[in-house]
Amino acid sequence: MVRERITITIKEDLLSQVDRLVDGLTIRSRSQAVEYLLTKFLSDFRLKNALILAGGEKKDILFGKKIKFLEPLNGKPLLQHVLDEIGGFNVNNFLIYVDNFGDRIVEELNSKNSAYKINFLKGEKPSGTIAPLQNAREQLNDTFLLAYGDTLCDLNINEMLAFHRKNKCIATIALTTVSNPKDYGVVSMEGNRVKEFIQKPKKDVPSYLVSAGYFLLEPEIFKHISRNMHSLEKDLFPKLAKKNLLNGYVFQGRYVNVNSKSDLERARVFH
Repeated sequence: MVRERITITIKEDLLSQVDRLVDGLTIRSRSQAVEYLLTKFLSDFRLKNALILAGGEKKDILFGKKIKFLEPLNGKPLLQHVLDEIGGFNVNNFLIYVDNFGDRIVEELNSKNSAYKINFLKGEKPSGTIAPLQNAREQLNDTFLLAYGDTLCDLNINEMLAFHRKNKCIATIALTTVSNPKDYGVVSMEGNRVKEFIQKPKKDVPSYLVSAGYFLLEPEIFKHISRNMHSLEKDLFPKLAKKNLLNGYVFQGRYVNVNSKSDLERARVFH
């Protein structure tokens, strides 16, 4: 492996702590100690896998005769923009779940991607959001990102990951504010904890904070999934909230969940 020589300036007290790692056996020099610390830090704060959900009922994923995940934004499909935004945070291993029109989505994505490693999970028909997660279980043995393939936002995934690790929770939801919270998963908070999660509330909403469709999860999450669960938002997240196992990470900036042609036009403004 080729190494580059660099010059850095560091506080004396920090340098003395670095030097304590030099044991003459596994770490033999100050340079090796710095390299060890950088490697450990970067591996701790980098996601290895992202699971993207790009399935659903035909009525929900068709805009006329066009598949919304493949609708072009500035020359690239919507789903490709989602991959590129996540890939910008050094995530390059993707699992993409598809069902309806899966072959067309696979063909389109395979023709455009060379920078990422992509594996597809194919469902015969839409069966909720828990089933794709369960199908990917064997490939998700470390902290992973779960995201919807129709959602774009200004989320700093690295900062969310640092928050997730610091708070030591098995699930963290990215949260944003919207003017029409009844169309989303609405949360009420106590500190960093989500105390209540209500999917598309029909009555008064507890807040304007809603799920942005990006979630950081630990493999431990599978211990809390039961056979009768079908939906992340209706079944799993309310259960985790009651057990104080669900964190909320609030971010600001652009957010658009593409569920209609008007949403698609909003997304095109951003790209």
